[in-house]
Amino acid sequence: MGGELLVRWTARIAVACYIARLLCDTSSKEWTDSQKRARIFWSVGCVVFLLHVIAAFHFIHNWRHAAAFEATAKRTAEMTGWNAGFGLYVNEAFLLLWLTDTFLWWQDLSWPKHRCIYWAVQSIFAFLMIQATAVFGPPFWIPVVLLVIALLTLRRFRLTSTLR
Repeated sequence: MGGELLVRWTARIAVACYIARLLCDTSSKEWTDSQKRARIFWSVGCVVFLLHVIAAFHFIHNWRHAAAFEATAKRTAEMTGWNAGFGLYVNEAFLLLWLTDTFLWWQDLSWPKHRCIYWAVQSIFAFLMIQATAVFGPPFWIPVVLLVIALLTLRRFRLTSTLR
């Protein structure tokens, strides 16, 4: 049971770090300080998500990729009626994206100023966080995640309009 709790809580902490990063991104504080805090949350979230993947493979799937693929397909079928395990590959690509983005941000603090890259990464993250909560999270996560995204969007638009 301890392994399952570790898998569950590392996922939740990674999501919390993602949300904390978004809160830093939408804050009206001085850009450099805000970005340094955001980068810390982003990095911690990345490491915790890596631990989540490791814990899932160790405690749940016994280091067997085929078992992880089957479990993903089964859970996806339970939730959506679509028996597909390719979400595992999406999850692996997501980890690679997060690791790469984190590495690049540590190389250059102004990395998020590349607006096209920033919005592409954030769009992918938001989409995948919603998908993951719909398939693997408890039912109450879906409205919570949608509410957080709506509030962050409203906050961003409000800050943008007051800064003009």
